[in-house]
Formats: sequence, structure tokens, C-alpha cells
Amino acid sequence: MDNDNNNNNEKKNQNELKDKIKKVTQKDGFYLVLFLCICIVGVTAVWVSGDNFNQISKLEEEQKAEDDILDYFPEDEEPEIAIEEPEIKEEEKEEKIEETQAKEEVKEEAKKEEKPQVQAKEEPKKEAKPQVKQEAKKEEEAVEVSANARRAKAMLVPIMGKQSMAFAGDKLVYSETLEQWTTHDGLDIKANKGSSVRTVLKGVVKDIKDTDDLGRVITIDHGDGLITKYAGISEKILVKKNQSINKGDLVASIGEAVGYEVSQGPHLHFEVLENGKNIDPKAYIPDFE
Repeated sequence: MDNDNNNNNEKKNQNELKDKIKKVTQKDGFYLVLFLCICIVGVTAVWVSGDNFNQISKLEEEQKAEDDILDYFPEDEEPEIAIEEPEIKEEEKEEKIEETQAKEEVKEEAKKEEKPQVQAKEEPKKEAKPQVKQEAKKEEEAVEVSANARRAKAMLVPIMGKQSMAFAGDKLVYSETLEQWTTHDGLDIKANKGSSVRTVLKGVVKDIKDTDDLGRVITIDHGDGLITKYAGISEKILVKKNQSINKGDLVASIGEAVGYEVSQGPHLHFEVLENGKNIDPKAYIPDFE
């Protein structure tokens, strides 16, 4: 039994030794192969770099040769060609000088003769232009004045009463309600509450609206850029928007004063606009006091 056990132990030891040898040989073989691969890569790199170095040196030599050729034959230099000018005799030179002088004298005389004629033609044109413009402006102003004059004579006073506040325009008037100086785009006419308000000319009701500063406002378009406005009226409005009305038709009645004119009491606030610009209504109703 002891012999068998010893034999078995020897076999085991032999097998273990073989396994160790195999492992060592396998590792050594791997490292050997790795070393050979590194050597091959290194030799290849050295060979390639040497080849590239030779090519670079050849290119440098060729470039140097080309530069030497260009330095020897510069591009900018061109062969000089001698041009022989024909000889001119002194007599011919003098004749040419005399001809040029004669031509210049003829040109100067012609210019002197032409200048006064040009000035004489241009002067009446310059004087005629401003005269035509001034006459046209006078005609336009006369047409505008006559049209306004005709309308001023034809316009009615919208309500009978006295002035409580005049038209200010660019000037300032004192507002008792606001307690400050301000502009005033219309004419205020004192009237009793319930008094009738009439349209001053034939036209079309353009707008009816309530405002914070003037209360209810009726706007009437009379055509040709002329518009009138009536404010300070009561709730009883006798016309409608887009309604055609005749001169002297009733449009509303006076109500309580509101807005920034409340301190004046019942009155009509009357405005006249020409082409969108407020003008003094007295220009159209000159008989109003």
C-alpha cells in the first residue's frame, strides 16, 4: 500500500511539473513573439523614414536648382529696343508752331463772339421763371380766399348767444376748470340748457361719440376738406351717423357742461377744421359778437 501511495504521489508531482513547464513555455513564447513584432515595426519605421528623408533632400535640390535658374534669368527684365526718331528740320518745327498759334487765336476770337449771345439768351429765361411762379401762387391764393369768403357768407351761427371763451390756437387761455393756461381749439358760445343747435352748412354726419374732455360731440363733413364739430350737447341728439342734412337743420340741444369746460356752465363748444387743421370759427361767422 505504501508503494502505491508513493507512486501516485510521484505521478502527481510529475504532472504538476509538466503543467508548470507548459505555462512557462507558453508565457515565454508570447513574449518572444511580441519582441519579434516590435523589432519588425522598428525596422520598418527606420526604412520608411530614411526613404522619406531621401525624397525630401531630392526635392530641396530641385527647388534650389530652379531658384538658381530664375536668379540668372529675371522675369521683369526686358530687352531694350532702340527706336530711332525721325529727324525734324528746324524750318518744319517753326511752321508747326505758327500753325498752332494761329488756330488758338481763331478759337479765342470765336469764344469772345459767342459769350454775349449766350448771356443774352439766358437772362430773359431766368427773369421769366419767378414771374410765372408768383402769378400762379397769386391765382391759387385768390381762389382759396374767394372760396373761404363764399363759405363765410353762407355759414349760419349755430346758436344765438355770447362768447364765453375765444379760439386760442397757438396762444394760451386760462381754464377755470383746470386752473391753468391751455390751448382752445374752438369757440364757446353761452346758451341756456335745452337751446336748439343748428348745422351751419349742408353736409353729412360723419361721427357721433362721447368724450371725456368735451362730452358728446357731433362731427359733420361739408366737403372740400371743411368739417364742423358741436359739443356740450344733451343726450337728445336729432341726427344719426351718415345722415345727410341741410343748412339750418336741428342736430341737438344744449345740455349740462362737462369735461374741462364744466366751470363755464351750459354752452356750445363749436369747432371748424380746414383739411384737418383747426381754425378760428370767427373767420366763417364774422358777424358773431
